[in-house]
Amino acid sequence: MTLKPGRLAFQALLLTAAGACAAGTITCVPTPSSASAPAHWIRRIAIDEHSRTVNMDIVRSRTKDTETMGKMRAELLNMDETQSGEPVYVFNASPAVGAEVTHLFKLFKAGEWRLIAANVSFAGKVPALRGVESNVVFDCKRSDLG
Repeated sequence: MTLKPGRLAFQALLLTAAGACAAGTITCVPTPSSASAPAHWIRRIAIDEHSRTVNMDIVRSRTKDTETMGKMRAELLNMDETQSGEPVYVFNASPAVGAEVTHLFKLFKAGEWRLIAANVSFAGKVPALRGVESNVVFDCKRSDLG
């Protein structure tokens, strides 16, 4: 079978397009926590690798009897691959108008999926670390359907 240069270029273009569409999504929810630990404030993370966006369902406020849910959008800043082939996602959520805190996140797999978050506030243009949350275990599912 012989391939003409035009046909070969077309097939290469199709393979390149298929590779670009292979970027998928990953959706994560916190694993069931123990009865003594309060539920985490992030209830769901959805990362779209192609558009480099992260959408999170979060608890905006909590009282003894109720929780007010909300949404937070973040930008996927970096996506590296570990030696085991699993991705490491780094993303941030810029504060809403009037808010003072930027949230920085790192989602990675170390046996199980873990999320580390840090809160940074800015006084003028000077950043100050407000707090680092201990890592939380998440249950993540990948979809390569893009």
